Amino acid sequence: MDLILCAGLTAVESLVANNLPGRETGPVTKQIALALFLAQYLAVKYYRIFLYHKYFSPLRHVPGPTDNHFLFGQAINFLKAETPTTLYVKWMREHPDAPFIRYLTWGNTEVLVPVNLNAHKEVLQSQCYSLQKPTWFLRIVKEVAGHGLILMEGEEHKAHRRMLGGSFSLKNIRKLEPIFQEKAKDICRYFEQSIRENDNKTGVIDCTTTFSKAILDIMGQAILGVNLDYVKPGEEGKSEESTQNGLKKGCSFHEAYDVFFSPKAMGKVLLFANGFFPTRWLPVQANREFLFAMDWLNDVLTNLIRQRYREVSAATAAGKYESKDSRDLVTFVVEESMPGGVAEGIGEKEFLGHLLEFMAAGHDTSANMLSWSLYIMALHPDVQDKLRAELNTLPPNPSYNELDKLPYLEAFSKEVLRIYSPSTTYHRAAGRDIVVEGIHIPKGTLVDLCPSTTLLNPAIWGDDVDEFDPTRWDRLTGDQASPYAFSPFSNGPRICIGRQFALFEIKTILAEMVRNYRFVGVDQGFTVENPGFTLRPHGLRVRLEQISK
Repeated sequence: MDLILCAGLTAVESLVANNLPGRETGPVTKQIALALFLAQYLAVKYYRIFLYHKYFSPLRHVPGPTDNHFLFGQAINFLKAETPTTLYVKWMREHPDAPFIRYLTWGNTEVLVPVNLNAHKEVLQSQCYSLQKPTWFLRIVKEVAGHGLILMEGEEHKAHRRMLGGSFSLKNIRKLEPIFQEKAKDICRYFEQSIRENDNKTGVIDCTTTFSKAILDIMGQAILGVNLDYVKPGEEGKSEESTQNGLKKGCSFHEAYDVFFSPKAMGKVLLFANGFFPTRWLPVQANREFLFAMDWLNDVLTNLIRQRYREVSAATAAGKYESKDSRDLVTFVVEESMPGGVAEGIGEKEFLGHLLEFMAAGHDTSANMLSWSLYIMALHPDVQDKLRAELNTLPPNPSYNELDKLPYLEAFSKEVLRIYSPSTTYHRAAGRDIVVEGIHIPKGTLVDLCPSTTLLNPAIWGDDVDEFDPTRWDRLTGDQASPYAFSPFSNGPRICIGRQFALFEIKTILAEMVRNYRFVGVDQGFTVENPGFTLRPHGLRVRLEQISK
């Protein structure tokens, strides 16, 4: 934008100078015009980078950190932080009652972070569609997420949310009980295998790897209608790509998503730098791996969509097609895209985008929550025992209704989500000038919504905010009862469409694991992926033992 502004200004100035009456000197040369353009461009950049945020911005009085790098603001501190949310929580606790915190990032660009509940409510509810995904975020995420529900805005988002709502209705989710139960049993068999391979007493699992594969197994059946069987017993000797039932060879969903969610150092640099300037053209191995994985995902899902359309159309034309009682998302959308259906007219680009997003976001966040659940249970045996005692009252294959009636399981799940919110930030930019909590937010201002600023706010949850205490959910008072105090799935019109799906699958898996296995310790130190869009533990290995029946 600044380039266009300065180029246009230079052209006008040159035109005026060349047509001044009585002018005796020669015309403005290309060299003079270039020098004029550069001088003006540098002056504008100097103003934006070094002067605007200090002296002219309407946001300059909003509280925030002051230990800024002269050029990169807090960007370097973010990279050095222990987790993607560490700095947000630190700043929130310095200003727990403020509507917003302001921090500076690359080029001293201003970013606002909502802190108090009223600011969160306005940003997530009343100003929901006034705030859109920023350009830098789209450049990064579109590579893995395409153009689906999460990245859609305004009327398009509303239309596609209505279109997909039926597939994620409670009625349809309950039909997935057999899938969730079978995959939960596969996980337990995988645990049993890890014990056999160790000393027949205890086993050790890498939580992130194990649960990422397990949730992808569920997503494969529930979203794609495909059996992936990444953690199915008897498949451990096979490569991941050989268990994919006809899908394109050369990669797997787990391997492809690992490239995005857990890249190596160079991969992280290229991933996040690509949000600000193109990096994918660089001929380095990290780029080749990333582009191959993303091409694989796009090819596999596109072919799956086209194949399902052919199958449904052919069977319908022959008068032999019967709608399945429990439909995966692909089949649901294909059926509903027929004349008169709620998805009539959906394009392949949007269909593909929905699948890319649900597979990516849906599996990683659920896997992370299960990983943190095991970590908590390993550290708090009393919590684990109390949860097990409640779960032991269930029948062998508990239904949705039976799981939903367990108060301690519900409280445990919420407390894990409160302490370790799987989603770290939702990135937005003001699409127009808005006013929130009396603060004028100019068009283009970046806004970072971090769920942990309310989930870990002592002004809301009290001085024991950092303690894992499921019983707090039995005695909520004041602001704690606000839906905006607990927003790990976001809130408002853009609340996660798959939140009921995620909680049901997580509770089903927890019920099966905790009744059959005891989690006795964390085997070694671990880190959290940073930078990252989710709170993803890296190297979290939990030791477990089978419970004697």
